[in-house]
Amino acid sequence: MAEQSSSQIPPDLPALPFERVNEFPDRLSPMLVKELRQGMRTSSFVILFVLLQAILTIVLLIASLLGLSDITSDTSSAGRFVTGFILLIYSLGVLVFQPLRGISAIATEVRENTIDLMTLTSLTAWRIVFGKWLSIVSQSALIAGTVLPYLIISYFFGGMQMFPELTLWLALFVVSGALTAITVGISAVGNAIVRGLLVVGGSALIMGCLLFTFIPHIPHLIEMLAFTRGDQTLSVIAFLVAACYICYFFLELGTTAIAPSSENRATRKRLIGLGVLALCYLLLRPTGESIALFTALGITGCIALDLFSERANFPPIVCQKFLRLGVLGRIAGRFLYPGWGTGSLFFLALTVVLCMLIYLTNSNLRGYTVALLGIGTLAFPAVIIQVFARNSTNRFSSYFFILLATLILSRILGFLYENLSGELLLWIFSFIPAVLLPLASQSASTAEPLPLLFAAIGITSLYFLVILTRSLPQLGHISTLESEAQRGLDDSLLGSTDSER
Repeated sequence: MAEQSSSQIPPDLPALPFERVNEFPDRLSPMLVKELRQGMRTSSFVILFVLLQAILTIVLLIASLLGLSDITSDTSSAGRFVTGFILLIYSLGVLVFQPLRGISAIATEVRENTIDLMTLTSLTAWRIVFGKWLSIVSQSALIAGTVLPYLIISYFFGGMQMFPELTLWLALFVVSGALTAITVGISAVGNAIVRGLLVVGGSALIMGCLLFTFIPHIPHLIEMLAFTRGDQTLSVIAFLVAACYICYFFLELGTTAIAPSSENRATRKRLIGLGVLALCYLLLRPTGESIALFTALGITGCIALDLFSERANFPPIVCQKFLRLGVLGRIAGRFLYPGWGTGSLFFLALTVVLCMLIYLTNSNLRGYTVALLGIGTLAFPAVIIQVFARNSTNRFSSYFFILLATLILSRILGFLYENLSGELLLWIFSFIPAVLLPLASQSASTAEPLPLLFAAIGITSLYFLVILTRSLPQLGHISTLESEAQRGLDDSLLGSTDSER
């Protein structure tokens, strides 16, 4: 009877939908679920979320009650004011506060020695870094989604262009994702000083740009996002490509820092960077030579930041995929193996590709001059490191600080040149190639393009010579690694042959 009564007990009913609202689907990454559960409970996110809602609600209530009569009697101007204020508050949230939450994402795990525990599970280094980035971006998407109704409500005040302003809203979210990737990636490779400088200097710089540059240029951005001209459309496409590349590059930077040395992540990073550089330059060339060239140099700077700071030691197993391609694989390996030694050769190849792009687009001598001065500026910190700090434990931080110092010094000297016309001062500091950029600009009145071009070629070539000379020991060690990898391939081939017999 007991068995009969127990068999008649009905099974438990499944939980109601509203009772499962706190459950995450199994398809989501466990790293994303973990970070979302923790991130959305932190006071930094809750306070930011509530504060943004309160400010926007109060502003819209005041605007609705007073009709903005104290500001202007023009309805369209009132609508533009409300839209600009909403975009400003939204930008401060997703471009300043949210990305800063990633500055300790990987550093905390490294400090608490939890990375090894994560790798014991099915989580790879890429899934760890990507999950942390996606968690912060998902919270930024929540903020963006809650701000969107306020932006649409401002349509009733007049003066709103619905599609361009919604596109600008989406573009700001894309920029937020790129900035978050930068902080997450640097949290794995940069030391505490770099992270602190990024928090203080980066946030101050972005807030200054938002207040003094972004707000006055909102009408121009909206006009560009209306896609009325072909070059504007190409510029927006180039912007999306560059933003996606920045996300990928810095996430890969963080992944490489915590991944085992047997993973060759350098080859894919370098090839993708080379392709993005060429694509962005060609897309932006109809807009203008200067913006195309400086965008290409910015992408080259990201690549150089990785090339000259990669760890030089890697196991022979990395060479096996290249050796299967024969002679072509060995040649390609000299440019695509991990380490700053092969990175020096790849940087030289990158310079050749950039000069070829300038040649194919029929640029003048100043285009070559600016490109070589930019390349020389990126090579200068590598020369300093390889001559004076070759055994540095954190080459990324060393390269970053030297490059930042040279750019600041170049800007100060450029300011003195513009106000005092001290051309001789620039030539005295010409060992920093960026110092000569004001002379290479189109507005230079006294400088001749040919001497500047020769100076750029001479300085950049000298730096390349030093870098390649210092890289010879590491490049020579690659042959030993390839020999060991070839023996491993031969042994595996013999083993498979014996098993078939």
